[in-house]
Order: sequence, then structure tokens, then C-alpha cells
Amino acid sequence: AQYPAKDELPDTNHPLVKKWIAEIDWSKVPKLPLAKADIPNCPDCPAGKKGVPKNACWWTCDGCVAPDDIEVCPREKAWGLTYDDGPSEDTPRLLKKLHQANVTSTFFVVGSRVLEYPETLIQEVKEGHHIGLHTWSHAGMTSLTNEQIVAEIKWAEKIVFDVTGLKTKYWRPPYGDVDNRVREIVRQMGYKTVIWTKEWDSNDWQIPDKTITNKEVFRNFKWALSTVPKLKGGVITLEHDLYTQTVNVA
Repeated sequence: AQYPAKDELPDTNHPLVKKWIAEIDWSKVPKLPLAKADIPNCPDCPAGKKGVPKNACWWTCDGCVAPDDIEVCPREKAWGLTYDDGPSEDTPRLLKKLHQANVTSTFFVVGSRVLEYPETLIQEVKEGHHIGLHTWSHAGMTSLTNEQIVAEIKWAEKIVFDVTGLKTKYWRPPYGDVDNRVREIVRQMGYKTVIWTKEWDSNDWQIPDKTITNKEVFRNFKWALSTVPKLKGGVITLEHDLYTQTVNVA
């Protein structure tokens, strides 16, 4: 298949995308305004959050979690270990660590990076890890048009299926950026939205920019452990396998 370019928004005029768009019942999709963003970055919240529509349930700006969003493990004291943004050249090193520790995880993969490292995705599956989608280009989804949202999900879905033969059921929005418009579109495509447990973002993604240190990541994780007794269920943690530095602390 002729896939879209790496880390770029797919063309919504592509024949396959038009077919996918036609499969959505648009009458059920809330008419919410597009968020303002320097695409592909995470959208900015309106000043004072006053500009957030009441029916948006916009996780980025008001922390709203929809009833069918997954943010905790259903089993008490279970640990849902997840990695975003890969695969990358460092992912095999992480897979070796996980294998040695006899631990499996969920990888939310970026479609265009699967295009670059298909063998790594195959290895993840062979070693018993779960695979979810993290869109095609890693753009903030609430800033995209309805058609772009469809293209982002379906191209990622297609390449994962083409490489592994697996039909994915779960997705995680880049930056956690999701509202009810995005939710309904991906819901109609058969996906459940997975966020992460509050306070359990490792913030490892800040290490490459040197805005946080390895020690701070470990300290944050240790503090988060203290919140476990208060949780109804287990935790879903957020880490990343895109950079050498994030894999170093995984």
C-alpha cells in the first residue's frame, strides 16, 4: 500500500480515506469547534478555560473523562504498563529489558513509525505485548477536522493490520487530547479510548528537553505509588519508547 508520509497528516482526498469517511454516521458526531493549535502540537486551552464548551468533555483542558474512557485497570492493584510514540530504534532495547523482567506491556504505536520499524512491531506481538493505536502522525486530535481524525486512525489501523494481521481495539490520543467529537468518531470505528491514571504520567518525555531529570522521574513514580491505596482498581502508567533517554529510565 502507498502510505502517507512519516509524521505528516494524511491526505483526506485519498480514495481509501473517502471510503472510511463514508462509513461514519455523522449525525451522531457532536458539532464542537476545532481547538486552536500549532499542529501537530497539543492544543492550547482557552484563557481561564471559559471557552471550553460544556458538552465537550475535553480531557486536555478540564480533565473530563467520559464513561467509556479507560483510565484505570479494572483489577485492584493491577499495573497497566504502557508505552507511547514508538516504535523507534531504541524499542528493541526496551523489549529486551521487559523480556528479562518477564513483563508484558501495551504499546500505543504511531502508524508512520511502524512504517519505519515494522520488524519491531512484529517482535512486540511475538513477545506477547498488546498493541494499541496512537494515530498516524501524533497530532493533537481536537485540533483536526473530522475527516483528518478518520484518516489518522484508519491509516494507523491499516499499517498495523498489514504488518501483523491484528485488528486493534484500543487507541490513546496523543497528549491525551480528546473530546466528545473525537470520541464519537473513533467509537464508530470500533475503538475504546485509553488515557492513563491521574498522577501516573512518568513525564519521561521531558527528559530529552532537559526539563526534568531521571531522578525526578523516579521520585514522581515513588510518590505515585503512595496513591495506590486510594484508587478504585489498578493503575495505568504512561511512559515512552521514542527516545534513548526515555528507554534508559523505563
